[in-house]
Amino acid sequence: MTVRTPRLAVVLPLVLLPVIAACGSRARVVVEDDAAVEGASPTLAFDEAGAPPDASLGRDPETCEEATLTRSYVGCDYYPTVTANNVWSVFDYAVVVSNIGKTAAEVRVEGPSATNVLAVLAPGELRKIYLPWVPALKGPDADAFGSAVAMTASVVARKGAFHLVSSVPVVVYQFNALEYRGQGGPPGKSWASCPNRLSCFSRSNDASLLLPTTAWTTSYRVTGMPGWSTGAPLPDPHIMGATLSVTAAFDDTDVTVHLAGKAHVLAGADTPAKGPGETVTFRLKKGDVAELVTPKGERYDLSGSLVASSHPVEVITGIPCVNVPKDQAACDHVEETVLPAEALGRRYVVTTPSRPKGGRGLHVVRLYGNRDGTRLVYAPKKPAGCPDTLGAGEVAECSGLVSEDFVVEATAEIGVSSFLVGATMYDPTDEDPRGDPSQTSFAAIEQFRRTYLFLAPDDYDTSYAVVVGPEDARPVLDGVPVSAPFEPIAAGLGTFRVALGPGKGGSHTLAADKPVGVQVLGYGGYTSYAYPGGLDLRLISPPPALPK
Repeated sequence: MTVRTPRLAVVLPLVLLPVIAACGSRARVVVEDDAAVEGASPTLAFDEAGAPPDASLGRDPETCEEATLTRSYVGCDYYPTVTANNVWSVFDYAVVVSNIGKTAAEVRVEGPSATNVLAVLAPGELRKIYLPWVPALKGPDADAFGSAVAMTASVVARKGAFHLVSSVPVVVYQFNALEYRGQGGPPGKSWASCPNRLSCFSRSNDASLLLPTTAWTTSYRVTGMPGWSTGAPLPDPHIMGATLSVTAAFDDTDVTVHLAGKAHVLAGADTPAKGPGETVTFRLKKGDVAELVTPKGERYDLSGSLVASSHPVEVITGIPCVNVPKDQAACDHVEETVLPAEALGRRYVVTTPSRPKGGRGLHVVRLYGNRDGTRLVYAPKKPAGCPDTLGAGEVAECSGLVSEDFVVEATAEIGVSSFLVGATMYDPTDEDPRGDPSQTSFAAIEQFRRTYLFLAPDDYDTSYAVVVGPEDARPVLDGVPVSAPFEPIAAGLGTFRVALGPGKGGSHTLAADKPVGVQVLGYGGYTSYAYPGGLDLRLISPPPALPK
């Protein structure tokens, strides 16, 4: 889909500044912590006249109290949530946890299927924690031939989320699923039940950067992609619907989802069918998950919808399986955590993913409006079909596949997402092609950091980090200055593309002299993963109001 907007008669001055420490923000945020009462949530208040406080400590937080104040992807309290995926259930859903601190982390995970796991992580240790699937949220497996099967209803899974609590700040990613081929897994695992013993590949994986509850808010502009319709001449070319998952951390959380222009929601036991311009409402208890599902096909898209809640929630978008582009194999699961609307910014560096064998790759780029009358400018040039304007809830997709890095600046906050392409786009004749679709979000320049700890699991053949910033940021990866060349884009910004594998999977540290952004991605046979390597989540934009 390509959404075109009229070219503006007025040319905005290009004020695409080099990376600086979160300038240009407009809203001062005060967190009034009334959560002393069990089950209460913090109140987020905005002072339009002020500037946001810099809560940075100049280092990663060492205590849970510090993690609460800094509002970043580092924290102590998380809710891993299974999302719909056609992957065979013999493959494992898992979270990967890294202890960023100097003291041992006691990590406990509780949840569905009587899960109660305690893990003690030494300083700097990375740990894979395997968790059971939640069938109601996962949906059906593909058949024995790997053919995709769509979900047929929305669902509310009571106590369907896992709850992960750490004694000290950690970083958490969820992998849906973790393995891409039939090997590895928890101790003693048998792969004998794999539906295809001769070619036991998952073919349907992605991963999400999880946000701690201390970074959640009550407002989200949905960033995702439409359902999947194939270009093949089939009796029913509409294959798959998109999903939107909302997880609560507090009892009696009332959620309203105002559906955007192409959003349709299938009915479920707790939610009625709804269409564009209508609202879906539901009440969740702590640990409940509502997974809204669209009908099959690219005509339906939850993107641009607005989620508002009475207490902070977690929001994840995805599709059980999708081709990118729609007529290029192979179908793969995509998902990513939606960033809070209050954490969206106006300036983004949109980088192409690294190819499986290195170099700049291809991706689909979507931009999401959060305010009416938003104007956009690009450097060094506008990719074909990218929008000049966006309205609140409007979604635009740049034409075709984007192959060049660019910078975009808007007059109001926007969201930007990237979708990796299918393996046949890179290795059409390879018998064991690398890659397939994945979804990731870009952090605004205003949310860049000087330090990161990120994960690149060793379950994949190769992984990459794409570091974005000014040339004089001088990034240092795992204590060693990055030797990759600086590739300029525009406005003094550029990329350092770093290969992390094979053999370099695991926990990585990144430090820079100036704030930078990081995208992390990896490839295996018939699959990939992608996510932001981290970001600050300071509340730099007022939340949008629900339409009346």
